[in-house]
Amino acid sequence: IVMKKGCGVGVSSNKDGDAAMNDSEDEEDEAIARACVPSGAYVTITLQGVPSQSYARLSPDTILTAVSLLPHENKVSVIHMGLSQSVKCENDPEVPIKSKDVLTFRCGWRTWQGRPVFSQNNLNSDKHKFERYMPTGGAFFACTVFGPVTYAPCPVLVFREAVESESLDSKRREFLAHGTMLGADADRIVLKRIILTGYPTRVHKRHATVKYMFYNPDDVRWFMPAGLTTKHGLQGNILQSVGVHGVMKCLFNAPIKQHDTVCLSLYKRIYPKLAPTGDEEEQHLVVL
Repeated sequence: IVMKKGCGVGVSSNKDGDAAMNDSEDEEDEAIARACVPSGAYVTITLQGVPSQSYARLSPDTILTAVSLLPHENKVSVIHMGLSQSVKCENDPEVPIKSKDVLTFRCGWRTWQGRPVFSQNNLNSDKHKFERYMPTGGAFFACTVFGPVTYAPCPVLVFREAVESESLDSKRREFLAHGTMLGADADRIVLKRIILTGYPTRVHKRHATVKYMFYNPDDVRWFMPAGLTTKHGLQGNILQSVGVHGVMKCLFNAPIKQHDTVCLSLYKRIYPKLAPTGDEEEQHLVVL
């Protein structure tokens, strides 16, 4: 029996079933109407579980804003922002902004402090080069920081606490950069490159004995699978360790010259840090 009006074989009408379904729909509509607040109405919101210390920090003139969160916006993750500087930025060019400095982020209606890392935003690569300092001159760059999950698009403002004078009491916020939210992605890789250099002491055609890159034979054996390059464009690898002072024998794809330099590129993944808060310098995220 189909609980609605119809015609055909095996189909019949049931007025009692139709009435029951209509009543249930009306009850759901009434429940939704009771849960919603009409526009322009005055409501009273009661907060439970608020510590007295947090309430004492609020000024009588403070305006509180009630905002509903989307799914997962109450969680903390690694978020990425696309930033750039403009003529409206107030930072002093003689005072560079280093990665992992404590900065203040204003993302939408939330404000928090973090220690970000800056990197290049390569659209055609899944690995991005680490930047020691914030790029200047209007260049577009990426900023990675621990913060509350926020969905794109969302405007972002970045500030820094600047000291007006020698006394630490007079502080103001400098506007550093602005941009938009790229998203929350813990799998985005930011790499820092370090180049170890060595110098050939004995050269015979494509073979060379290299010193001053390592000082321990264990390090030579550890980095033996890694490839070597030279400043003149040669490529090679480590054959074996010689002695106990980190000297090694290397083989290259072409004859190497005595004045060439052997290089070994190493990559390390970089992570942002949490900003210290409180008197005990504890590291945790505080969202205002």
